[in-house]
Amino acid sequence: MQEDLLQPHITVQEAMLIAASLKLGDLLSKEKKLVVIEEILGMLRLVNARNTVTSRLSGGEKKRLSIALELVNNPPVIFLDEPTT
Repeated sequence: MQEDLLQPHITVQEAMLIAASLKLGDLLSKEKKLVVIEEILGMLRLVNARNTVTSRLSGGEKKRLSIALELVNNPPVIFLDEPTT
């Protein structure tokens, strides 16, 4: 059984901001990081869940958030094994 490892007491937006700060560091300004986050959340249909604590997300939303957290630094390749069912 696969399990998504997300911090249960922070919101989707907070998780994305933390990921952006850790993965992008000082490469982008905070405003540009917010633009990147907005684009990823929109692409993965997580905009409405932005202020939801991750422990209250559905299984599909958790999976999409896990993918979103990896997309923050715009990897050239990403391998996904059944990202959604």
